Amino acid sequence: MLRMSLRTESSTEKNCRDARIPYRVLLAVLTALFAFRIIMQLLVAKWPNSWLPPFEAWHSEAMPYSVLLSMQFIILILMTFGALFIPRLGANQKASRALAAMGWIYLVLMVKRMVIGIFDLSDHIWFDGAVPTVFHFVLISYLMIMSHAFSNGQSKMVGLNLLRYFGYPFIILVSFTLFVWMSESGSPLLFASYLAVLIGTLGVILHESFNPARNEWRPKAEDLISDGMFLIIVQVGIPAVLKVLVPAVIIIFAGSSVFTALNFWPHEWPLLGQIALMLLVAEFFRYWIHRLMHEFNPLWKFHAVHHASDKLYTMNVGRFHPLDKTIQFLGDSLPFLLLGVGPEVFAAYFVFYAVNGFYQHSNADVRLGFLNWIVAGPELHRWHHSTVIAEGHANYGNNLIIWDACFGTRLLPKEKTVSEVGIGNKKWPRGFLSQIAAPLTQPTEHEPDK
Repeated sequence: MLRMSLRTESSTEKNCRDARIPYRVLLAVLTALFAFRIIMQLLVAKWPNSWLPPFEAWHSEAMPYSVLLSMQFIILILMTFGALFIPRLGANQKASRALAAMGWIYLVLMVKRMVIGIFDLSDHIWFDGAVPTVFHFVLISYLMIMSHAFSNGQSKMVGLNLLRYFGYPFIILVSFTLFVWMSESGSPLLFASYLAVLIGTLGVILHESFNPARNEWRPKAEDLISDGMFLIIVQVGIPAVLKVLVPAVIIIFAGSSVFTALNFWPHEWPLLGQIALMLLVAEFFRYWIHRLMHEFNPLWKFHAVHHASDKLYTMNVGRFHPLDKTIQFLGDSLPFLLLGVGPEVFAAYFVFYAVNGFYQHSNADVRLGFLNWIVAGPELHRWHHSTVIAEGHANYGNNLIIWDACFGTRLLPKEKTVSEVGIGNKKWPRGFLSQIAAPLTQPTEHEPDK
């Protein structure tokens, strides 16, 4: 009887956890992304522009375009219907298994298509479509979510265990590969990088939704509103403005800079070599800037905005005060602008920087093993957000953990998890504007000089 009671209690707890998964929201987002693909290809067919890939890049021409467009509209209607009605239906294990099988077969085919396409292993026209392949991953995600919705969480344990160990490297690799493939096949760099990051972020959100590290870290609606404003205004807006203004200042005042004259940057290196070098050097600057922000109280006041959340999940990666973000940009991007790093290197760096950043702050249950000595992933970064000062003054790495290992600030206790994250001030405001003003109005109760 006791064993049966415990089993029932565990089942009830699992169902409560699955009930928190926002199936309808996730399906609606995927439906909107697929609709975006249809709208964009129709747009560039009539009004070509330099911001988007040319019309022929939106489909592989493996079938007549009229047939493809008809199929796309049918799929969009089915996706809309599913987002509105299917999550309300009860469990159906046969439907769940069928959708899961379709999803896994579809995934294998698209990974095969991606590998063959990027390495030019076949001349068949089906392997030329980088942009369509991106949106095939959207459809794969849709099938997997539908499968989980029908299963009521009862048939996914093997998949979730695999996700725990292979989700991070798979999503990082897919995002980066899709970026390289899109850029090499003619897509504008800005489009290729942002679409690759969007797909990577989607993968991170799905990971943390279906396999969270902690249920109490699931965000509420009010959290996501302010997070969205931070992402749009601080993470996207400020760097975009600085990337326009800073090069202009460099041209005016440092047109004959010794850095440019000596041509320090190894432009002749392969792209991966340049990215690795930029990561290593940029991380050195970011390490010391980040460490100074924790150890110098006037800067900590502003950096505390990023640490104020009492939960970690994908979308709060963008919670930075504008002054904090500006200092970071000047420290880890300005030197490379001065050295004349090529736009393709910056774009590739951005893809890894962004997807890893979303993963780093996510609530995904991740086990990175030996990678915890190379990348600054979520297992390490959660300790950096600890309310315990001795634990929070560690793991400063933004993308790599190498400099923490060199300077003795790497921290990853065995068989122990972070007890609480945040800054200790439970009255810290939640709104966007109030958080911008908070460094001047709120105590952090976690000040380095105390």
